Amino acid sequence: MHGDRPWWVAIASVCLLIVPASRGQMFSNALQQKAKSGDVDAMLKVAEAYESGSGIAADPAEAARWYKHAANAGDPGAQTKVALLYLQGLGVAKDPREAVRWLQRAASTGYGLAQFKLGIAYLRGDGATRDDAEGIRWLREAAQNGVADAEGNLGVLYLTGQGVTASYADALQWSLRGAKHGSAFAECNLGTMYESGLGVEKDTRAAETWYRRAADRNDVEAEYRLGRLLADKPNANMAEASTWLRRAADHGDPRAEFSLGLILEQGRGLPKNFGDAAMWYGRAAERGYAEAELNLGAMYESGRGVAKDKAEAVRWYSEAAGKGVVAAEWNLGVAYETGSGIGQDFVKARYWYLQAAEGGDRDAQNSLGHLLYAGMGGNRDRDGALQWFMTAADRGDPHAALNLGIVLSDAQASESDRVAAATWFEIARQRGLDPGSAMATITAHLTQEQTEAARRNALAWLSIH
Repeated sequence: MHGDRPWWVAIASVCLLIVPASRGQMFSNALQQKAKSGDVDAMLKVAEAYESGSGIAADPAEAARWYKHAANAGDPGAQTKVALLYLQGLGVAKDPREAVRWLQRAASTGYGLAQFKLGIAYLRGDGATRDDAEGIRWLREAAQNGVADAEGNLGVLYLTGQGVTASYADALQWSLRGAKHGSAFAECNLGTMYESGLGVEKDTRAAETWYRRAADRNDVEAEYRLGRLLADKPNANMAEASTWLRRAADHGDPRAEFSLGLILEQGRGLPKNFGDAAMWYGRAAERGYAEAELNLGAMYESGRGVAKDKAEAVRWYSEAAGKGVVAAEWNLGVAYETGSGIGQDFVKARYWYLQAAEGGDRDAQNSLGHLLYAGMGGNRDRDGALQWFMTAADRGDPHAALNLGIVLSDAQASESDRVAAATWFEIARQRGLDPGSAMATITAHLTQEQTEAARRNALAWLSIH
């Protein structure tokens, strides 16, 4: 988790001495002989040397082998290290279950870091069957052994109610304990609580302070949240906000990459730069960030910041639509209906319009109604078309109101339909869309009383929509 700095990052200082190559080799041989004789401390130093390349060529597999020797000799720190190597696939084949087996051995000895990592494994179901109760038990053990990030994680669990009864008081208590002991994870969580007013009075200054403390420890989540908080301030200093977002982006956070793209595309406090915006969108999109996929597709469609490429636009719209982004579903429907960047396919257009329509997009609702009424991409469905036109009109789409008038005045229309058609034509007209001759044609078939009733109905509808 955030802020975790295991003991093995510190390499024995003797390995850092600047000495002639032959003397370094002599020392290395002597150290290896000592390790081979069963000296655990020597085993660890040999493992560290192979891992870092200090005094000998780096060799992850050989480092893992020596860490295993120390682990099998009963050293809990080495057992924890071996577990992490299996989690990351460094020097060994990635194997979360084997990692959990080593963590269990180390945790059973009371080794705090192993208890913390084992708790996280159970909470995530990573290498073990997910078990919130067991995860929390090990986090508590680790917290009692002074592992600050265990305290911070307990704070988050109480905040979210995962495996425990949600409690702002307990969330605050554990987060403060973790922060006191130097956990960036806990500091970031405190920032979130103050920013949102969760269990504390909402205080953006306090949130900023906590985010800064965590961000100064290179906590990626805090870097992102601090950048976003600064960007959302009135009269925001976008240069500083972008600096923190860039730090988070450089650490691989796709939300920060997307945010930088948005700032540069919109020119929010910084000069517009479509090329850089497309670059940041591209980085986030390659990580599967749906909103970035949508925006990158739009840039390819318009040719802003990249060479115009309708096929590439469709590719990115497809990625975002597959993740349920409504605007991307709508854009994909348009592409299939018009054959823009992909072969025209009314069946797929109808499918994607339906997805977006069910997601509340009024343009998609109107377009779906059009395909249903025209029988494009499937059977003609007048009633279905009316339903979707009505839904879009209720959401304020004047084109849907006009389409309702057109359908309700067709050859299948009853007398009451024609009165309703005149009502919808008037609604469209009141919203700035001229029905043209269609209005005159329908009113010619109505009595003066029916025409006045249609107008009153339209004004009554508009008064509540």
